[in-house]
Amino acid sequence: MASTAISAQGSSIEINTAASGEATWTKIKNIISFTGFDGAASEIDVTDLDSTAKEFRLGLQDHGKFSFDMHIDRADAGQIALEAARKAGKVTQLKLTLPNGDAATFSVLVKSTPITGGIDAVLKGSVETRVTGDITWA
Repeated sequence: MASTAISAQGSSIEINTAASGEATWTKIKNIISFTGFDGAASEIDVTDLDSTAKEFRLGLQDHGKFSFDMHIDRADAGQIALEAARKAGKVTQLKLTLPNGDAATFSVLVKSTPITGGIDAVLKGSVETRVTGDITWA
């Protein structure tokens, strides 16, 4: 059977730059890699004195973190909006679009945006966000 794997090449990450109302999606340029949605639902202990072993139910889903690496471009509107969101400390929306057209829209808090550099290297940045709320796939 032929593989149905999707290449990551061509994926994009956008940030909502609208002050309010309908979303205005601005691409964050120079993305190298991404990883995320690494959270898990909490466990609720429902064991009682009649239980013969520990019993659990799942609590609310925690979607965890969404992080990505990029080449720094201080003139890129998407990177500027990302840094502004970090400074403001407010919830902002991101959209991850895969090459097959599937897109995840989700709200985040931008936690950190450190940069690195070195000999024979371009400036790179890593972005760590905390997903807050649910993820919508379309």
